Amino acid sequence: MPSYKKGIGYRYIQETKYHLGTPLSDNLGPIERPSLFKTYPDAIKISLPEPNLISGASIWECLGRRRSLRDYKPLPISLEELSSLLWATQGITVESPPFFYRTAPSAGALYPIETYLWVNRVNGVEKGIYHFNVKDFELEQIAKGDLFREITKASLGQVTVMIAAIVFIWTAIVLRSMWKYRNRAIRYIFMDVGHICENLQLAATALNLGSCPIGAFYDDEINRLIELDGEEETTIYLATVGKI
Repeated sequence: MPSYKKGIGYRYIQETKYHLGTPLSDNLGPIERPSLFKTYPDAIKISLPEPNLISGASIWECLGRRRSLRDYKPLPISLEELSSLLWATQGITVESPPFFYRTAPSAGALYPIETYLWVNRVNGVEKGIYHFNVKDFELEQIAKGDLFREITKASLGQVTVMIAAIVFIWTAIVLRSMWKYRNRAIRYIFMDVGHICENLQLAATALNLGSCPIGAFYDDEINRLIELDGEEETTIYLATVGKI
């Protein structure tokens, strides 16, 4: 057997395949369903303005212009621009309880992805780490202060992280998907965050901002910055945004 077939990645794909005629059973036992929304009730809140959904380029132009851009000017973005980016990634478009449909698709409408932000340069927003409260469309402050050295180090020293106006940090609350999709849930979680990141890139393009997805980082260093355990919820993807 080739060595790569012994790796966890290869084995995961093989062991989570669905097979025609084979029951979808496992030995995970019962899994309690987590809440669909996460909030920080004691955090300082920043209400987000209505996103600007009118101005900007067409979807076809954005698809043609979209690139991963890493070089940014040392200029702030506006709170309205940040609001538009957040709405594009995970804004609620239809409320039909128990479903709250968003701008990006999610397997089973379970939405396991949470959004955190390292805010470096946003007009009217203090530097620090924030959580995006999707349901109330607001930011919740987790930590304040200039943490660019910490987040840059946790991102393998990538310069684009150091100079970005904002770093999006996406995490997965794994059991939001796993209670329904069991072991196969991990496949869907990474599909979900890919949909979200593409929405960010297209929205950034429409606003004449630069953005760059980042998959290389020290997982638990980022988890510690945003005060996560790295098990029930863990960082899975980053993206930078800045003026170009």
